[in-house]
This record gives sequence, C-alpha cells and structure tokens, in this order.
Amino acid sequence: MASLPQISPELIINAGNMSGNLTSLPSIIQKCSRVSYGLSWTGASPVGTVSVQVSNDYSQNADGTVRNPGTWTSLYLNVNGTPSQTIAITGNTGSGFVDIETTGAYAIRLIYTSGSGTGSLNATVAGKN
Repeated sequence: MASLPQISPELIINAGNMSGNLTSLPSIIQKCSRVSYGLSWTGASPVGTVSVQVSNDYSQNADGTVRNPGTWTSLYLNVNGTPSQTIAITGNTGSGFVDIETTGAYAIRLIYTSGSGTGSLNATVAGKN
C-alpha cells in the first residue's frame, strides 16, 4: 500500500534573501515519519549552508500563533555517505533535495545560514507516513 501525503507540497521559503540567514516556519509532522525539502536558488554566487532542525516541545495555538517556541536541535543528515549537520549551497544557480527517511519529531524546520554572496532561495516541504 502506498503512503498517503500528510503534508502536501508547501512553499516554506519564498524568494528568501540569501544575503542573510533564513528560518522557515515550522511544519508539524506528528503524522509523518518521512519528510523532504526541495530547494532551488539563483543569484550572484550565494554561499551558505542548509540544516534541518527538529523539536518535540514546539507548539501552536489553534489560530496558528506560537504557544511555545520550543527547543530546536539540528539533525545529522547523510551527505554523500558522511553524517553532517549542514549541506553546502554554492553556485549562481542550483537545486538540492533533503530527504529525511525516518523521524519521530513533532515539528521540523529548515535553516539557511549565509556565508557570502547574494541570491534568492525557494524551499518546499512535503511529508508522508
């Protein structure tokens, strides 16, 4: 039986300014065990890193406002066979994909940390169980 999407693809960073740090809004993933991020960027040699953070104590009110900002911890990701908490972003134009195959976290978010250059970043999240 195929897994059904629990988080339909959602743009979480829209034309984010890569000359500064970016943090996506958190996605609640309590019904998902697999989450992915699709990334695309353009610009004048943007250089930086992407990381994924998770939290079990972040919470929202029914209207979407933050009840508890939570404690966030960076996940270790498999980057070309090596565990790493960051993925490098370089080049005038590019794309990337982050695949979280298993997590028990309640909430997840994407972080871009700027190093140099300028650009525009789009990021989309999706998830399923």
